[in-house]
Amino acid sequence: MKKILITALILSTCWAELSAQTAQDALRYSRIFYNGTSRFMSTAGAFGAVGADFSTLATNPAGLGLYRSAEITFTPYFFSTYNSSEYNGYFSKDYKLNFALANIGYVYTFYTGKPGKTGGVKSISVGFGMNRQNDFNDRLYIQGPNHTSSLLTSFTNILNTGAILNPNEIRTNYPFDIGLAYDCGLIFYDSTQDDYHCDMPNGGVFQNKAIKTWGSINEFDISLAGNINDRVYIGLTIGIPNIRYYYQSIYKEEDTGDSIPYFQSMRYDYSYETHGTGVNFKVGIIVRPADWIRIGGAIHTPTWYPNMYDYYASSMSAIYDSVLNYPVQYSPSGMYEYQLMTPFRFIGSLAFFVGPHGLISGEYEFVNYNQARFRAPGDPFSDVNSAITGDYKAPLNIRVGTEWRIFMFRVRGGFGYYGSPDKIGNIGNRYTVNGGFGVFIKRFFADFAYQFSRSDAKSYLYDPTLVNPADLTIRTHSVTATFGFKF
Repeated sequence: MKKILITALILSTCWAELSAQTAQDALRYSRIFYNGTSRFMSTAGAFGAVGADFSTLATNPAGLGLYRSAEITFTPYFFSTYNSSEYNGYFSKDYKLNFALANIGYVYTFYTGKPGKTGGVKSISVGFGMNRQNDFNDRLYIQGPNHTSSLLTSFTNILNTGAILNPNEIRTNYPFDIGLAYDCGLIFYDSTQDDYHCDMPNGGVFQNKAIKTWGSINEFDISLAGNINDRVYIGLTIGIPNIRYYYQSIYKEEDTGDSIPYFQSMRYDYSYETHGTGVNFKVGIIVRPADWIRIGGAIHTPTWYPNMYDYYASSMSAIYDSVLNYPVQYSPSGMYEYQLMTPFRFIGSLAFFVGPHGLISGEYEFVNYNQARFRAPGDPFSDVNSAITGDYKAPLNIRVGTEWRIFMFRVRGGFGYYGSPDKIGNIGNRYTVNGGFGVFIKRFFADFAYQFSRSDAKSYLYDPTLVNPADLTIRTHSVTATFGFKF
């Protein structure tokens, strides 16, 4: 496992590039971009002090205490991502579409005393359902020439560092990458110099990589909240998030200029998937000192994933000028079990109300991503956990939103800012612009929302000391529709 991990750290990129338990994995499952009802989404999720929306079970469960009746909600959504990359002067684009369920929930409210009762607990609400926290559906394509190195350069550098391995031991020590390259004849051993070489140590190849990911984090929430004299609301949520993450990449190098003897092209396929179920607790409070203002706060415990599983496999092939060819080389099927703990969160929120006509709300989220940790029996993950501590930080995360009533209609808007979580700047800030509208007819309501997000990142095809980064621009569009009934 350690050999795989060392190679993964060298070859992994800083965005959407995955291999056995890297710091990027911890960030991916710790950085949450809440989905949910259309009302919640159209206000950028700034609902921590507003309440009475099912999605607040995942952010500030005290919002459940503001419900006055029972409710059922159902939210399908359409998601698309459009990515562009620039690598060594070449520009590429790719996109992916997805249709999924963002929310489904049920809330029941019962009163503890007679109508009009003053003082004490006036009502208690219970709720359960699902809110989507992250969507991993994505595609990325990077291509361009490289006149300084090859992926095989990074492989030979690893083999030539420290004690030189016997060629018969390469496949055993590096079964998922370097061993495949050796068996394909892409790397060879020089017995006179006792080291390893490749045909293109200084590049001269055209490189391209296609990456496809899919999956999600869906959290099942069970919540309880109370209304104390219509002035203080408190709530508790037990969250059970479920991770499904799938990754596939196809990496190619070609001698398009016919300048490398013998070599024509190579292809490296890698795939893996991650599954895990965790648990966390959220406690929240909303205080309404006056009818025109509400103040909210919530604390989320770290999410503990005790049973994370990775499954991975790879293959490699090569084409040469001569008639001598090697069959496709396949790795064994790998599996690893471990634990993950994500950081705790604090969310502070504030909302102002203009009578029954509308509201303006905002919230600040504090989360320090360098607190995430991997664990496994007999494996302290010291290298990866040190990388998490050294690479990540607590960024500025803020969300603001507004909602206005026009007879039976609602008009909403919002903005979200998520600061860069890493200290080196390979992952940029993320911005969201949100909007939507809704209609309420007796006990039925329908809401619609649109969200646009944009962020930048840098991605390395392999060892960052050997290759220039690809500059990425990530844009997403999502449309949600919530249908609900009150009774």
